[in-house]
Amino acid sequence: MKHLLFLSAFAVVATSAWGQRAKHGHIPTNTRGSATAAKPTAAGDTLTISNIGTSDTARLLYTHPAPASGYTTGTNSYNDKGFAEKYRFGTNAVKVIGFATQFSGAVNPASTKSIMLKVWSQGSESMITARSYYQGFPSSVTDSLSVPVTQLGIGTTKDTVKRFMLAAPSAFRTGNFFVGYSINYNYADLNGDTIALTTSKAGNRSSIDYTLRFNTSGVDTVSIDTVINVQNATQWADNIWHDNYTDNDSLYNNLAIFPIVVLGDPTGIEGVTHRQLTLYGSYPNPSSADCHLRFSLASSVSVSISVTDMAGRIVLPGITTTLNAGMQILPMNTSTLPSGEYIYTISTSAGDRIGGKFTIIR
Repeated sequence: MKHLLFLSAFAVVATSAWGQRAKHGHIPTNTRGSATAAKPTAAGDTLTISNIGTSDTARLLYTHPAPASGYTTGTNSYNDKGFAEKYRFGTNAVKVIGFATQFSGAVNPASTKSIMLKVWSQGSESMITARSYYQGFPSSVTDSLSVPVTQLGIGTTKDTVKRFMLAAPSAFRTGNFFVGYSINYNYADLNGDTIALTTSKAGNRSSIDYTLRFNTSGVDTVSIDTVINVQNATQWADNIWHDNYTDNDSLYNNLAIFPIVVLGDPTGIEGVTHRQLTLYGSYPNPSSADCHLRFSLASSVSVSISVTDMAGRIVLPGITTTLNAGMQILPMNTSTLPSGEYIYTISTSAGDRIGGKFTIIR
């Protein structure tokens, strides 16, 4: 049994026929979920936030026609070279110190290929029409890490979530940024290296599709701009980024790549919020006995809690329970844990997931 640190133990399936490439597809007419507002618990906390729900099944998605054309988030006949997922931390400072990823496919054991895990800043708005814009695509690379494809956790049975840490992370940042990877290859000469990021199922994304911007130029004159949220994007062979939902493969999903971040100085507002889940941290921290998790829920959901050591091994029995909306305080029996640092992850059936670090001192 594989022990996964930041993602549920997914069974990877391959899904085909997800539509052909299209230029500037339809603008979504519905809004799902709400924007992520993240607020720090304390300086130095280590967190990761996932956009993928706990009940979803990781999958590889083919481009069209399938399967000979390859994967939508990896090697394919279009020679796509970059894949990115956006994360938001509002006005609070975070430093990206690593990545948690789940890749799948096949790797030649003798392969010498590598990928580049990357953090991008968000670029400026780009125009679609006179009244519609993309919010911003991946722009400047702020952090990168080369990883051999043989170390991505791709195996002959169940693929695993792998953690990769940056040796020298860049400075603290605020606002939106992208995490993802790039790969250079020739689809006609892959020699067995057919890899891709796993994704959630199409349709389960919960980020806002778009926002409306009202412009008033006179007393009775109002124009409305539509600003599309680029939640995930693909860089085509010509180096141009495309929004996956409206301008690429019409997929409304999320990618299995997550930033591992350290929070900067507190802004005076407690809690880290991911849609309907707000984490207030663990206490006491550090602890010499049992500690408690404090968090709040916006609605009644099923909640799962796991605890791992820093190598990703599960060290305490998992907890799954249904809780009502409101403030929650759950005890963790840590009496069997030796001194050291540990990661807890809180996941909900609504697709919210937040992790944090706590320390045991004996």
